[in-house]
Amino acid sequence: MTSAALAETHFFNWTAAWSNLNVDGVKERPVITCNGEFPWPQIRITKGDRVIVQLNNDLGDQNTSLHFHGLFQHNQTSQDGVPMLTQCETPPGYSYTYNFTVDDQVGSYWYHSHSKGQYMDGMRGTFIIDDPDGYPYDYDEEVTLTISEWYHDLVAPLTETFLDRYNPTGAEPIPQNLLWNDTMNGTWAVEPGKTYLLRIINIGGFNSQYLWIEDHDFEVVAVDGIYVEKNVTEELYITIAQRYDVLVHTKNDTSTNYAFMQGFDLDMLDNKPADLIKNATSYMVYNENADMPTKYLLEDGTEYLDDFYLVPLEPEKLLPEPDHVITIDVVMDNLGDGINYAFFNLSMAQTLVPLSWKKMKLLKLF
Repeated sequence: MTSAALAETHFFNWTAAWSNLNVDGVKERPVITCNGEFPWPQIRITKGDRVIVQLNNDLGDQNTSLHFHGLFQHNQTSQDGVPMLTQCETPPGYSYTYNFTVDDQVGSYWYHSHSKGQYMDGMRGTFIIDDPDGYPYDYDEEVTLTISEWYHDLVAPLTETFLDRYNPTGAEPIPQNLLWNDTMNGTWAVEPGKTYLLRIINIGGFNSQYLWIEDHDFEVVAVDGIYVEKNVTEELYITIAQRYDVLVHTKNDTSTNYAFMQGFDLDMLDNKPADLIKNATSYMVYNENADMPTKYLLEDGTEYLDDFYLVPLEPEKLLPEPDHVITIDVVMDNLGDGINYAFFNLSMAQTLVPLSWKKMKLLKLF
């Protein structure tokens, strides 16, 4: 009862609209802004608080929605923001109000449009839920870091090209750059002898990334909103929508600045253009008067953290062995229109339900 009495209500009135911005410093393009600003604002609450977001659609010719990624939405599924599942999309000129309570989760999350890939056009932000019992590990200062890939074209034409019959292999569009807190070549000013809690959130739409800091380690303490036993690693591998909380311990010497590196997972790219920037360099700055570092690459064979081996601080009993196992096989194949589709259990469907390909239930990717 005490926690309920102390809970707060956080109200946000947001208008989604287009602005022309040069996000990566290379090319200006239309970007979805919040009340005319970009990046979108952070939502920060404490477990037990209530969130009310009035989303106004001023996107002109596009419907929209808002999904709060990773939140369970127990007994309030209608607030999950997934079009054609928990709500109808909000049309241009209209508003939709999301109203929910976060009563059983803490940690690092994010929100984004769930309509037609709009979050890859900028409609996305971070969502931090503080633990009223305090963080289980000590630190001096906290920083939130978002990473993502960035395209110079809008999602709509990219999707059209991706689903074109002249792209029969389903090769995904290749990003132009990697963003670090929605910019390139960002700087993180640090102080010596401190422990920083770094909340890292991959808000991208396609590519997983490698992340490392020159001559520094990541001490992983949480993943996807779950506290874990400390695990030290030199390199992180972060998939789309994944979140890591890490502790970074700074040096006592302030004579040198260090490279904070991002790297594409090149194995995910069907094509690798000659001009692709494979790594992006940002800066961990101890001394603004010292030289900025150059690109820092890890040696071949450096192993990144395998999150399979992370151990939660509050262990749960494993579920018992199942009585029945259902296997879902996913394969890619073309239809008569020449477009690549994903099929679930294709051979089984053909054997048990002899329907024409056109009548089979399909899932378009992207």
